[in-house]
This record gives sequence, structure tokens and C-alpha cells, in this order.
Amino acid sequence: MRRGFRNAVLGVSTAALLSACSVMPEDLAEIREEINRHAQSLPQEMLKRPLSVEDAMKLAVAHNLDARVKELEEVLAAGKADMSLFAMLPELAAKGRWSKRGPRKLTTSKDVGTGAISNDYSTGEDVIGRTGDLTASWNLVDFGIALVRSDQEEDKVVLAAEKRRRAQHLLLQDVQAAYWKAVINEFANRKYRSLESRLVKSVEDAETAERTKVGDPMQMLGHQRAIVDTMRQIAELQRQTSTAKADLAGHMGMPSASAFELAELKDDSFLSAEDPDSSVEAMEAVALANRPELKSEEVQFRIDRNEIRTELLKTLPGIGPFMGGHYDSNSFIKYNAWADAGAHMAWNLMDIVSAPKRISNAQNTAETTRTRRLAMGMAVLTQVHVADIQVRHALKEYRLTEQMAAIDRRISGLAAKSKQAGSGSAMEEIKAEASGMLSTLRRFILYSDLQGAKARLKAAQGIDHAPPSETFTDTPPPETTADAAPHAG
Repeated sequence: MRRGFRNAVLGVSTAALLSACSVMPEDLAEIREEINRHAQSLPQEMLKRPLSVEDAMKLAVAHNLDARVKELEEVLAAGKADMSLFAMLPELAAKGRWSKRGPRKLTTSKDVGTGAISNDYSTGEDVIGRTGDLTASWNLVDFGIALVRSDQEEDKVVLAAEKRRRAQHLLLQDVQAAYWKAVINEFANRKYRSLESRLVKSVEDAETAERTKVGDPMQMLGHQRAIVDTMRQIAELQRQTSTAKADLAGHMGMPSASAFELAELKDDSFLSAEDPDSSVEAMEAVALANRPELKSEEVQFRIDRNEIRTELLKTLPGIGPFMGGHYDSNSFIKYNAWADAGAHMAWNLMDIVSAPKRISNAQNTAETTRTRRLAMGMAVLTQVHVADIQVRHALKEYRLTEQMAAIDRRISGLAAKSKQAGSGSAMEEIKAEASGMLSTLRRFILYSDLQGAKARLKAAQGIDHAPPSETFTDTPPPETTADAAPHAG
């Protein structure tokens, strides 16, 4: 019998597991279907053209799923704040009862003087009874607590809004970094594909010349090493940017990186790079006024102070008026319907005993929040200083690399002309072209780092991101051509 019971249990468990396995593919299919619906909701007209960085930021703000979660959390907090208003209303309770008793309730009486018990039975209730009550009551202490709780829920709405702002700052910061790296990766794949085969052939030719002793073996080895080292550095830069487009697709709420195209970079694309237009002191003031984390801590401090008031209110007795109407169908009652009104008081004496501990704990919580806000303010100032230093160093490094790229392009041009004139070699030409490609890629990589540093500086100041003015074109603007000529590249 035990064996049969065990077999039955195993059979039921196996059936449950098989049924669970049969449900899982349906759940996964449902998730895939929802993802496809989300992809179809994206603006198809925008996706038909190459995306600029401004387009990528707009798509991320509008369609990023994590950002949508933050928006829904803010809506949820607003709904809770609205619901908290109902707690301030008086309590209105309706109660009804129907009963039937069998046998009937019969009573007798006892004479307290003689102790004699009457033999006559009487009743004061019907066999079937119906009662109803409608009572309104209002506890003034509960009203005060509900009022404080309502203020706390309103503050939580602000808290959710600030968290959404911070998440948006970080999102747009990631979008800008991923966009520029993705554009650079496409440029590298497009331009380097044809050059790579020529570089490989140049290395093979140098190896052949080394073996056949056509030229100086040391020169041939030096050429091979220079070309292979350049190819290695280019491959490393490609690795740094290889996943950028997939990251960008995720930031924009797209399931696939093949669903969109990016604007095209060229060797001589003009990239604007401007110095920071504010002093560190001005940026500190902006950060202290705008950072979502500081505003969140300020709101949390208000919530904690209101919690102290709530604990104080809980020590008071619950006093309030009540009023009600009542009905009893008992035929032995002269007035079957009546009303009453008055005041009630209730006091949980244990609340008085625990009040000092609860109030002290609430005060400690508020003090912790105040100290955390101070520490956050110090961290914000540090982040502003660090971000400003990073922007200035990235700008300096980019401009030097931009100048180097321009020089390498001129070297590559001279090497090509020398080869055509017969005074130069094919090895020097391909080496100069490879160096030019490497310096151009470095220039673009450093520009993406510069944009990331600028985005971090904006996020450190708590500035809500507007579409950036930085873009790229084939040539510099006319009014800046003369100034940009030394840095073109």
C-alpha cells in the first residue's frame, strides 16, 4: 500500500512538472510577442533615415523600457497620494443582521428576597429577528495622522520624479557614449576592410623579400613589425567599439541593432569641440541646486520629520464624535428605529510606554537622512570637480590627436605622391596610410570619450539634457574654417 501511495505521489509530481514545462514556452512566446509589439510602436519614419545623436536621445527618452518603468513608478506614487486623502474622511459603517432562533428564548425570574423561582416563562424576542445599523464616526487623532501621511505620500511623488530625472540623466549619458562608439565602429569596418587586405599583402611581400634576401632583412622585419603593430592597435580600437550599436539599440528600446542606421563619418568630418563655458564655482552652485540625489535626500528628510510627528500623535487618546441610526424588528420593542450621537475616547496605554523608543528611533532616522544629505552634497561637489578635470583633459588630448591625424594625412599624401614620382616606395606608402587610419580612429575614439566626459559633467550638475549641439559635417562651418584649419582631421 505504501508503494502504491509513493507511486501515486511520483506520478502527480511528474505530471505537474510536465505541465509546468509545457507552460514555459507559451510564456516565452508571450514575452517575444510583447517585444515585437513594442518594436512596431517605434516611429518607423525616423528609423528609415540615418540617426543623428539627437534622434538617438529622443528615441531613448520616449521608448527606453527602463525609463518607462520609472514613469510608471511615478504614476503609482501619485495614485497612492490620491488614495491617502480618503483616510482623512470619517468612517461610515453599515451593518445588518438576520437571525432565526429555535426553540424560542424563554426566561423566568427569581425573587431575590425569598429566593422563590417563578414558574411562569416569558419572552422578549421574536423567533425571527432583523437588525440594521448605519454609524458615522470620526477619530480626530486618526485624522491628524492621515493628514501627515498624505503629506508624506505627496513627498514620495516628488521622490519618484527625482529618481526618474536621475535615471534619464544616466540614460542619455550612456546613449551619447554608445552612439559615438557605434558610429566609429561602422566607420572602421567600412574603411578598414579594403585597407586590411593590402596591409596583409604588404606583410607577406616583406616576408618574401626577407627570405629571398631581395632587400635588407632588418628593414623588412622592421616594416613587418610596424604594420602588424598598427593592425593590432586598430583591432583593439575595433574591439572597444564592437558592441556599441547593440548597447545603443537597448538604450533606445529596440530589440535589434539591425533595425536602424547611423549617420556616416568621413576621414575629414568636422567635429566641434568647445571649451567649458562655466567656472567650477558656477557649476558647483548649479549642481547643489539641481542634482536629483540632493533633492531626493531633502524630500526624504521631510518624510522622516513627518514620521516624528506621526509618532507623537500616536501617544494621544483617540477622541472623536459619532452619530448613527439603528433598526431592530423585535416586536416587543416600542420604538423599532432610533438614532444616537455622542463622543468616544479610546487610549492604548501601551503606546505611552513605547512612545519614547519610537520617537527616538524616528529622530535617529531623520538625523541619519540629514547626515546622508550632507555627505551627498560633498560627493556632488567632488563629482563636479572630477568631471570638469576629465572634460578639460579629454579636450586637450582630442585636439592633440586631431592635429596628429591631420599630420598623418599629409604624410600619407606625400608618400603617395613620392611613389608616383618614383622617389618613394610602396612600403612607405602603405605604412603611412596605416598610420593615418590609426590616428583617425584614435581621433574619433577620443571624440567619443570627450562627449562622454561632457555628458558626465552635465549629469554631475543635474542639468536636464537638451538635444546636444555637437554634430559632425563634411566641412567646418564657414566662419570657423580659418580657426579650425590647424586642427582639421
